Amino acid sequence: MYNSKSSLLLLLLFLINSFIFFCNADSGAKCSNTSSLIGFESNFTMVQHQLRGHFKILDDCSFQVSRFDMLSGSSDIVFWGAVAFDFSNITRGFPISDHRLNQTTYKNASFSIQLLPNVTWDQIKVLSVWDVTTLSDFGHLTLPSNGSDLYPSRVHTMFDNCKNLSGNYRVRWSLNVEDNWIEIGLEAATKTMNYMAFGWANPNRTKELMLGADIAVAAFTEEGRPFVDDFYITSYSECMLHGKDGSAVGVCPDVVYENTTNGMTLNNTKLVYGHRRDGVSFIRFRKPLNSSDDKYDLPVNPTEEMTVIWALGLMKPPDTIRPYYLPQNHGGPMMVAYGHLRLNASENVDDCFGPLDADDKQDQDLIIASAKVPLVVTTGEALHYPNPPNPSKVLYINKKEAPVLRVERGVPVKFSVQTGHNVALYITSDYLGGNATLRNATETIYSGGPEAEGVMASPYELVWAPDRNTPDQVFYQSLYQPKMGWRVEVVDGGLSDMYNNSVFLDDQQVTFFWTISKDSISIAARGEKKSGYLAIAFGGEMVNSYAYVGWIDNAGKGRLNTYWIDGKDASNVHLTNENLTHV
Repeated sequence: MYNSKSSLLLLLLFLINSFIFFCNADSGAKCSNTSSLIGFESNFTMVQHQLRGHFKILDDCSFQVSRFDMLSGSSDIVFWGAVAFDFSNITRGFPISDHRLNQTTYKNASFSIQLLPNVTWDQIKVLSVWDVTTLSDFGHLTLPSNGSDLYPSRVHTMFDNCKNLSGNYRVRWSLNVEDNWIEIGLEAATKTMNYMAFGWANPNRTKELMLGADIAVAAFTEEGRPFVDDFYITSYSECMLHGKDGSAVGVCPDVVYENTTNGMTLNNTKLVYGHRRDGVSFIRFRKPLNSSDDKYDLPVNPTEEMTVIWALGLMKPPDTIRPYYLPQNHGGPMMVAYGHLRLNASENVDDCFGPLDADDKQDQDLIIASAKVPLVVTTGEALHYPNPPNPSKVLYINKKEAPVLRVERGVPVKFSVQTGHNVALYITSDYLGGNATLRNATETIYSGGPEAEGVMASPYELVWAPDRNTPDQVFYQSLYQPKMGWRVEVVDGGLSDMYNNSVFLDDQQVTFFWTISKDSISIAARGEKKSGYLAIAFGGEMVNSYAYVGWIDNAGKGRLNTYWIDGKDASNVHLTNENLTHV
């Protein structure tokens, strides 16, 4: 009797086996093992989208990627090859595989990739994860030439171990007991002006673990430079100096407690690397397991379970009284803003599944245009351009590198173009600029063009009036070179429409607005700097002045207090109860 079900099952098994055989035969027939690069391994250097991963060449036409993390991107992300890493060469590169990394967040993923039939390893000197649409490098690595150097350069974002401290804060580390050091990477989805603290508690304490703790505090300066300092905690307070004898108490850098004339190096943390990417701070540093400073440093036993403490909070920049960056009280709930745990540094740990995903990924400065004051456009060195790779020179507005520019519909924007005669400014719908029509792309030009170029001695004044037909997002760019400018946010009405007068303060970092009526004055202040607060004071000088201080509290609510200042110390700032309305 004919059994249709059995026949169908046999046919299905035959097709499955044939398909598996076909796939194996296809890859085996085409992939030889002649390249000197076979077996080469390296880690990807993170550039954007929190990309991490390990790379290995398997044979002449395939490679393996493992431990791969990446935040989701556009619909056109590929593995990309180039002959060199400079801007010109990498943007003229080529896809090396038909595999797409499309709109997916990768979390510790592993997969193998086939090269395209016409691609060989000797054609590739730089391998990148590349967004074709925006010419964006998410991460890359360099292949050695002719197998001459099979030892890849060090990648600072990869470690042997990783531990989640909270939902948005991690510690990574690699240990070298023989050479007496541990390298630590602190990583947090936090604001630019916040610190990351991590260290070892005094092993003799079972409560109040901060007291006597040896911690490292890592952060970024206002200019975006990473740093790390060695701290010792003597009390639950911010660092305070006593005027009479100069002694210090609180959470203070080791160097504050005593000077270094005795030959003892008190800051035993050594910065290795740091960056801000996608709203995430990352700082790597090295410290000895046992240092020569037995007064303020605690020995770390690499094979023993010890208590470590950690915190996140606002960093106070140096001032004339205290020339150090000092962490402020972390506040917040336990296991969110601070905490502790038991840790054995020699045990292999990796509970960090996937990349940190910050709520606010935008780190670029924000410039808000005013109808009364022109925006000064210049060129300068590319230090923190938001969409790498990029040319060596990019556009600056009011001394800020490629900031986000916010304009208001119906309010004319004046640009004082001082970019040089070889850079012409224009406002375009195209993400990249550089005259998109030459790339066979369509674009709408809203203002500017070949004539919008000038120098400081004879600037060109460009006036642009965004209207109700202007999209919410356009771009300021160079007409002749792509990827020199950045985004323009187009919004409806704002402060410049609400007040009769305005003036720039603090080298164009603060805009002060006011309107005087019969018996009152209405004021507003807007700060461009990333800071914990914004203060405006009235008086002949700081002493004997009235100050208005605004800030955002931990709940995200705007706050404002008034003060009378009669000296230059914190004790001379007195809270007042001025009659304010419409705050």
